Amino acid sequence: MMDIQSEKFRAVYHAPGIYEQVLLPHFFDGVEDVDLVARLMLEHYGQPGNDRRLNVLDLGCGTGRVTTVLAPYAATLYGIDSGGPMIAAFRQRFPDAQAACLDIREAVEAMHAKGLAGTFDVVGAFWSLSYPILDLFEEMTSEGIRPRADAADARRRADGFVRDVLSLVAPNGRLIVMFFDSETPEQRLVTQLWEQIAPFPGTGRGYAREIVIEGLRDAESRGEGRLVHTRRGGVAAAPTPDAARRWFEIVHLKSFPALVSDPTTRAAVERFAREHEQPSGEVLIPSGVHLIDFWKIESRAHVAGSAPASLTRRLR
Repeated sequence: MMDIQSEKFRAVYHAPGIYEQVLLPHFFDGVEDVDLVARLMLEHYGQPGNDRRLNVLDLGCGTGRVTTVLAPYAATLYGIDSGGPMIAAFRQRFPDAQAACLDIREAVEAMHAKGLAGTFDVVGAFWSLSYPILDLFEEMTSEGIRPRADAADARRRADGFVRDVLSLVAPNGRLIVMFFDSETPEQRLVTQLWEQIAPFPGTGRGYAREIVIEGLRDAESRGEGRLVHTRRGGVAAAPTPDAARRWFEIVHLKSFPALVSDPTTRAAVERFAREHEQPSGEVLIPSGVHLIDFWKIESRAHVAGSAPASLTRRLR
């Protein structure tokens, strides 16, 4: 269970309305992040609404923003998020869905305990896996970030968590994950600011993404499926410099007093916003997305060069 200090640290996700107020649309190759997922679902499963046969799970569903493109394919829909206001909004949007206010690691463990391993045709995790993984390496408190004592044990648990998430996926099902690109100017600035408080664990800001990709590559090597990993560049579009500042201070810096009240930090964010301000007053923040798509198929499907017969029958 998330402790009180961590919950305060992430108030943007736990206080009603704040997230929607500060969220910026993100465009990659000309389309928003939601549309990237919609395109992937169309490629894999055809037109939305034609055949609702899938058992779908959205880990870190938030208010259901991305879930909207998964729902038309779902016979059953599950949403998991640790933010009470997020889940309340999700339930309003999808009244027939099964929703739970839980930390993602707790939810995955509970689903295994209920015998739900191997039952989900689509498991999505959109921008949501960094926290449950990095929390294994560090503790977030009102004073800042404290590294866990045993980094090797944290890595073992992180690897186990990735395996547990993947094991929820049914045969022929898919795990679809999104991470921000930690090497963009936006994310490098955020890294620089946070590392005034504490260094990121492992290899740095992209460590959680690296753990997930490495775990899925290992699964592919074991013959458990096929991994497709792509990276796309793009921008987050802030209508004004003030909206860009709020995005940094509330979402990236979590309103942490030692950072948002620091004149050097404020000046760095202000400078960044001005550097990317357009003549219209809009601020286009360079961004990037890692899109991970793991198809849980047997190795022989690579040799056959086609989808397994069971999947072909199901999608007709």
